[in-house]
Amino acid sequence: MDIKPHQVLKMTQAIQHKRKEVWALNGNEAMAYAALHAGLDYFAHYPGSPVNGIEPKLKQLNDWHQAGIQFNDALNEHVAALAAMGASMTGARSMLVMKHVGLNIAADPLNYVGYSGVKGGMLIIVGTDPGANSSTGEEDVHWYAKQFNLPLFEPTSPQALYDCCYDGFALSERLGLPILIFATGLICHQSTRVQTRAAVVKERQYHFEKDRERYINVGQRAVRNHRFLIEKMQGFALENNFIEAQGDPTSSLAVLTRGNSSLHFAEVRQLIPALQNAYWIQVLGVYPFAKTVILPHLIGKKEILVIEDQDGFLEYLLKMECFNELEASIHGKDLFPAYDELRVNEILEILCKYFDQPYPFTGLPAPEIPERLGTFCEGCPHTGSYFAIEQALPEQTRIVGGDIGCSSLPPFRADWLLCMNAGIGIAQGIAPFLQTQQLVSTGGDGSFFHGGLLALLNAVQNNIDLVHLVFDNKSVAMTGHQVSASTFVDYRSVVEGLGVASFTEASAFHPKELERLIQEKEAQKGVHVIWVSGACARIPDERATFRRANYAPQINASKCEDCTLCYEALACPAIDKNPLGNLEINLDRCMRCGVCYEICPNGAIDLQAKNHSL
Repeated sequence: MDIKPHQVLKMTQAIQHKRKEVWALNGNEAMAYAALHAGLDYFAHYPGSPVNGIEPKLKQLNDWHQAGIQFNDALNEHVAALAAMGASMTGARSMLVMKHVGLNIAADPLNYVGYSGVKGGMLIIVGTDPGANSSTGEEDVHWYAKQFNLPLFEPTSPQALYDCCYDGFALSERLGLPILIFATGLICHQSTRVQTRAAVVKERQYHFEKDRERYINVGQRAVRNHRFLIEKMQGFALENNFIEAQGDPTSSLAVLTRGNSSLHFAEVRQLIPALQNAYWIQVLGVYPFAKTVILPHLIGKKEILVIEDQDGFLEYLLKMECFNELEASIHGKDLFPAYDELRVNEILEILCKYFDQPYPFTGLPAPEIPERLGTFCEGCPHTGSYFAIEQALPEQTRIVGGDIGCSSLPPFRADWLLCMNAGIGIAQGIAPFLQTQQLVSTGGDGSFFHGGLLALLNAVQNNIDLVHLVFDNKSVAMTGHQVSASTFVDYRSVVEGLGVASFTEASAFHPKELERLIQEKEAQKGVHVIWVSGACARIPDERATFRRANYAPQINASKCEDCTLCYEALACPAIDKNPLGNLEINLDRCMRCGVCYEICPNGAIDLQAKNHSL
């Protein structure tokens, strides 16, 4: 029997709320509206693409509707997870949001949240990124669901995201467990019509009830609560019917999909005759594996194809749960790659070869589109900061530790880019072994307050000789310009309180002075912090606004000796070459930061004032 979409999305047996209004929403906005309508009380997050659009929309909705939602703009995912758990313990409905790599940081508390359970409904929204479209890596975090032993859903449209979030709070409260919801970038940024529901009227009384048997998970209590969690999940697995089946149930071929692959397979199956009558099962409740529901659909099949992004989590669950119960040959990662985002053309090409069918499209092959890398914005403070580092230390002996964030954009001036706080963290292991090389580590203000502060304390405690630069643009810029802690924290007192050898402030727009400081501190023992400030070019401060309104810098061709220091070494995007090969400043792009004026060895940059009375 086919399971209809409306049955798939009905996540509880509670009375269904009437559909209300239809809005054109993307996936992020759909989740924000669902949280509002479901009566969210508490929102905690660490911003990260592709789910960084939830928080600003929800704040806007909260203001419009005076919904009373409490927000925690956490400094890292570990803190955000604990805060959301605490809110849930009082009976409040909470939502925790992060990107996939942030789940590593939150993993410690989330390994235990199933032991203690929740009181108020709690959703954990994770933005996944197959293909690393907005991340340093594309690790597959589905395996955490099995490690945490928490229910995992993977909706395949903004409408499904809305329904899953709306109903997820009630399901969480019924199970006494948080609900994991994974959303890919494709679905987060996809826009479509979304039908909303009537808003829940909040009638909750918030109260923390002491329960040491539940909340103190040490020793045998932890073992017992772990057993309760496993038993609870085994029970939920028996009722996990969140699938959608369509096609011919008598077909000898079955196809299982989840996430993005469901959207792509819907197109591919129309182009390959062998697939048009295949029995297709979309798995929305990915974990625990719905064996009692899925297995009957697969009995008697000769072939089973599992199409999914990344490692093959669904294929693994199918083979583990249905071992020796199926006679079919099962194909998944033996056909489809475990890296990058599976796209329509790739799935089509692989399945055409599998079914020995000609590729249906003829003519010229599609051109290979080169990767379009990002770069610093015009007037970005990181441009002058990295230029200063490169001028201060010889290229042959220079080592620059890099962090993720805007400072990790091309032209990739750091020597490694891994994860948050890897700049100062890895540098500590390198520093003791250097003899002729010179090392500096870098990291943004967001990374510093995320975990870099502790890494800095570790360097001090271990007597590391290191110069560390904090690039402070007063904003967590790469993920949506969230407010940086540096705007309200006395960071000088914080850093000096750690016992560093020295703390110095510098301007990102005066690279010559920063160059001098780096050389000076490199010659000294101990941990030295240089706090490099400069407003993000996308959020200009009063200085930047004034200069852009009143100055029109130009390159004086008679003075320019074509050293290309500004064009190649500084690599400012606002400096172009005209058809004659001469350097010019594009005033439409130039932010008038003044860095090119300061570094030009020939005095060829004229800062012409628009208002000549200046």
